[in-house]
Amino acid sequence: MMWNKLKIPAIGSVIVMLAISTACGKDNASPPSVAPSQSPTGLTNSNNSVTKSMSQAGKDIISLANDDAILPMKQIGNVNYVSAQDVIKTLKFQSEWEDSESKLMIGDNDANFELIMNSNKAMKDGTDIQLSQPVVKEGGTAYVPVSDLADLFQDDMSYEVRQGDVIVHASPIAIIEHEDDPAGANDNSPELNFGDDPTDPFKEDGAGANPAGVPSRTHHDLQVWSPSNPNEDMPVLKNIDINAMINKGKNYMGVKYKFGTGPYPKTGRFDCSTFTQYIYGKYNIKLPRVARQQGAKGNLVSRKSLRKGDLLFFYVPGRFKSNKTVGHVGIYIGNMKMLHASPEPKNGVQISSIDKAYWKKTFLKAKRIAD
Repeated sequence: MMWNKLKIPAIGSVIVMLAISTACGKDNASPPSVAPSQSPTGLTNSNNSVTKSMSQAGKDIISLANDDAILPMKQIGNVNYVSAQDVIKTLKFQSEWEDSESKLMIGDNDANFELIMNSNKAMKDGTDIQLSQPVVKEGGTAYVPVSDLADLFQDDMSYEVRQGDVIVHASPIAIIEHEDDPAGANDNSPELNFGDDPTDPFKEDGAGANPAGVPSRTHHDLQVWSPSNPNEDMPVLKNIDINAMINKGKNYMGVKYKFGTGPYPKTGRFDCSTFTQYIYGKYNIKLPRVARQQGAKGNLVSRKSLRKGDLLFFYVPGRFKSNKTVGHVGIYIGNMKMLHASPEPKNGVQISSIDKAYWKKTFLKAKRIAD
């Protein structure tokens, strides 16, 4: 379906159509226009391991000369709404539609938000929240009430409501979009370098032991999974065999990534936080479901004194999103390497060198939850 172009003054403004992309990678070509369907994103689910951005009816998102983006509002039943897909495209989030529950999942490398159609209930960072107005579906498109944008997305974007539009302000910080993008002149400052803790008791490689008390049979894996529970206490600095845990994690190398996936034993897929939750769960350490919740656990560690098994947290860069919000998590395995589930640069569980400008610039914090 073709989008109607939004008119803005020609003088002093430059209209730039935003590239349609996911939070984890760009598609060089925009997806074809589609007719409305039962899915509020205009498309039904596919079996692709990486969720793609989706076209839907609405006005074009516009970037002004001052780098702000305009998300047009739509009045539905005397309530002002904005297209959920406009938010997704602007923030380069990923999304997935669950038809059975009429639920739209949104986030970076895991599902931080769950919006239920025709309901005031939503979930943010694993916690239930009550919206002032219901999320609605009209013409195959999901719409979020403007009055609830702050409760949902104030940590992810800076915006204001002006003359019938939502104006999203661009980040002033230059970003590196992908892991292998070339570094800029100021992207390799020594202050951004990572370092190993020389006193790490698991510094030397070892074969490790089998996970304590956890048989390696598939039907026991279901006991490892735990849903989000922000009030659940987690043992801090529990003594486990870190090398054994890392070796256990490496056994899942190549398992495909899927945004917002369910339990691994049921889906055979991981996103970034279900992977860390699953591997630590093998050692009876219960992590919350999403990376932002996991980032609130454990003890803060300097980037200069990393130990094997530390959880590393990063933001996922985007022109219009915050650079302070956790969007990805991985497990530090020593020697400037991280074991994690991601769609890039490979698709699935992989090992990446964090000694690159991308990871140095997007690093937020490290947390130690076991030793």
